[in-house]
Amino acid sequence: MIPALVNNPLFREITPERLFADLEEISFHTRSYKKGEILAQQGAVCNRLVILTKGSVRGEMIDYSGRLIKVEDIAAPRAIAPLFLFGEENRYPVEVTANEPTEVIELPKSSVLSLFRKNEQFLENYMNLSANYARTLADKLFFMSFKTIRQKLASYLLRMLKQQGDSPIQLDRSQQELADYFGVSRPSLARELAHMQDDGLIKTDRKLVHILRKEDMMQLIQ
Repeated sequence: MIPALVNNPLFREITPERLFADLEEISFHTRSYKKGEILAQQGAVCNRLVILTKGSVRGEMIDYSGRLIKVEDIAAPRAIAPLFLFGEENRYPVEVTANEPTEVIELPKSSVLSLFRKNEQFLENYMNLSANYARTLADKLFFMSFKTIRQKLASYLLRMLKQQGDSPIQLDRSQQELADYFGVSRPSLARELAHMQDDGLIKTDRKLVHILRKEDMMQLIQ
């Protein structure tokens, strides 16, 4: 079990010896899930920290119209929704389902609090991961504010251009990952990329994208 946790970002810079000693003093248990089994229901109280040690899960959200929206895939060795363990409304924002045979370690909230007191590095790692998760959620909300896939793509590509400094830009996600990030289907995303290329806005070469008409792209999101 210890080797499975050492590579987890929550335990970065914590020696296996220290981790073993800390875990000896708290309550936790392991659990296995088959493909398709639900780990957590959307809206259920989040009262434990679930850390993937093997396999992967997907987070899906049911909107008010009953439509199922895939939010993200989470693979070992990440934790599931650490940001939602605390707060007055500490409930899972999504339904979590195993993509494949998956193994987890579950720590009750009381055990997490105990680790905070025992190990300052664990507390710092937890806070950093929670901040990163919050930023990712903010990004998703930002892209959801755009009505069309073209607007979402224009905003994303311009952001990547700003980060990388020059065109062509190197995409940091596959088409499927990007579609999940925007909350759209992969075929719809692929079609819009092709349309933008036909319209002379961009030129694509696998994961490389040349921005050909930056000003027109900026007009799309204003």
